[in-house]
Amino acid sequence: MSRTRLGVLALLIAAPLLIGASLLVFGGDDPVSDDGPPPPPGSTSPAGTVTGTVTTPAGEPVRQAPVQVTALDEPAPAIPEIGVLTGDAGRYEWRLPPGRYEIVVSTGERNSAPQTATVTADQVTRLDFTLP
Repeated sequence: MSRTRLGVLALLIAAPLLIGASLLVFGGDDPVSDDGPPPPPGSTSPAGTVTGTVTTPAGEPVRQAPVQVTALDEPAPAIPEIGVLTGDAGRYEWRLPPGRYEIVVSTGERNSAPQTATVTADQVTRLDFTLP
């Protein structure tokens, strides 16, 4: 095989790897939404906050418990994170776009009953969970 062909082959193999690496480094993993154009730079889109505490039946905080949401509205708003974890005091806080959500806490061996929250812009909704 000639040196030119080897060079072309090496370039064809390396190009996708370089493109993928540059997307990771330079933020190509931004979420895509069909909800229209993003807000102008410097502005913030409306969001509300869901907060609460996750405890055991004895009232002990559950640390590092994953809190997850499922949007109930159609079309579903873009959710900024796939989940949040509770802190050392069992507390979580999540800023979400306005809408209706089903929220659940699951540690693998313990699962909460799902709760429904309606998030309103600039408002705080409190949902506490007790894991069995």
